[in-house]
Amino acid sequence: MCIQKENMMNNHKNKIIIEARQINILLSLILLSVSIPFFTSCNNEDPEEKIFLDIEITKSPDRTTFLLGETPDFTGLEISEVYTDGTKKPITHFNVNWTADILKRGTTKATVTSRGRTVSFDISFDGDLVDTGLPVVYIETEEQKPIDTKTTYVQANMMIKEGGKTVSENSLRIRGRGNATWTYPKKPYKLKLDNKASILGMKEDKDWVLLANYCDKTLLRTGIALKLSRLLKFPFTSEDRFVEVVLNGEYMGNYQLVEGIKQGSNRVDIPKKGYLFEKDGYYLQEINYFVTSRGYGYSFKNPDPEDDLTTEQWEYIKNYMNEFEAVLNSSTYSNPESGYARFIDVPSFVKWFIFHNILANMDTNVYMTKDDMGNSKVKMGPVWDFEWSIGIGWYEGARPRPANYYVWESNAFYYDRLLQDPQFKSKVKEMWQSINVTNELLNFIDATAAMLEKSQQLNFTRWNIMNERVSVGGIPMGSYEKEVECDRQFFINHMKWLNNEIENF
Repeated sequence: MCIQKENMMNNHKNKIIIEARQINILLSLILLSVSIPFFTSCNNEDPEEKIFLDIEITKSPDRTTFLLGETPDFTGLEISEVYTDGTKKPITHFNVNWTADILKRGTTKATVTSRGRTVSFDISFDGDLVDTGLPVVYIETEEQKPIDTKTTYVQANMMIKEGGKTVSENSLRIRGRGNATWTYPKKPYKLKLDNKASILGMKEDKDWVLLANYCDKTLLRTGIALKLSRLLKFPFTSEDRFVEVVLNGEYMGNYQLVEGIKQGSNRVDIPKKGYLFEKDGYYLQEINYFVTSRGYGYSFKNPDPEDDLTTEQWEYIKNYMNEFEAVLNSSTYSNPESGYARFIDVPSFVKWFIFHNILANMDTNVYMTKDDMGNSKVKMGPVWDFEWSIGIGWYEGARPRPANYYVWESNAFYYDRLLQDPQFKSKVKEMWQSINVTNELLNFIDATAAMLEKSQQLNFTRWNIMNERVSVGGIPMGSYEKEVECDRQFFINHMKWLNNEIENF
């Protein structure tokens, strides 16, 4: 019995041992089955597996040289991914950037980026300016000298192209010009040709001006004013042409090439010894000037203040203006025989007043002429400087600006006194009733803005001020189209207001 029980226990132990061994064998087989693929993989690893390495240009773009101001077009450019096994795969998505100023001649790198890699190639901006529909004035100064003063001329050559064809070539000297306008980044220039020449159909002369119109976000104010001057038939109105300017290989922007204010048969047609003088806020900077009893400073355009103006001429015009001011301040100032009309050409003063009020021109160059030291009278004109007009200048509010204001009325020049005379006001009303310029000016605004569409885009790429307030200019409207429409609406509103006001004179 005991022996039988012992045998049963031994058999049970042996069974447990066998089962444990079977489990261990099973676990080993499982582990082995897992390990075999791993070791097989390690032992059979392909050292030539394809791995992305870099990108490369497999085909250059169709063009790598562009016009000045042209936005590069990289049509034809092909880029591929390069792998460690030497294979290549075309890329369909990549970015191309360049750092060069497209408005300045030169060569730079265009950089292609994809998958964190870069590759580059050369591009150039050269030759003519991209076509905007305007003539292009190319000026190259001697040895590429900068034009950085208003006093020293730099020798230069000028070539003008229209429709891609050269229409004129001139040697000249060039310097800066202007007062406040010279302080802006976009500079105005004075041109003096070595020989008289007609430029773009304008009458021949040596002296020309390039107006920058930097503060004018419509680029139209000077053009509108000169158009109005012609409509009102001032004796002289500067001819002008909108142009593009490229100076020493750099695009400078949209400019107006304008006939300068000077004495001459093709300019202000007064006698050679006649007076062309200016009420000048910067008279202290001039070579020769005089100050009247009212405190107005005057400088000279003619006779030439440096070479031709005599002491006798200087004393005569100073005394003449002081006598006029004395009479204007007297109790008999309005007397038709002995009053102010004895000194000034009244119709020219009336026209000048109406002109600047149509434009709401708040700050202007006041030019006057007098034919001689004899019985001639002082005439107002020609007109010049229209930067702060048509609702712009010294105003903080919403635009378009309220239309209900005069300029050059009270406490302004001689009109503070002239407008106290019913006879003068009657002449203003009479001339106003003969004027019909609204539609012609509106048509001019529309047509000229359309003509300048491509040019303004390039100009405001060069001078990114569309959303910036410049000097005493108005709150920006945000786009060229909105600026033009704002000024157009102000003009309409202002003309309606003026008509009602002057009719009630």
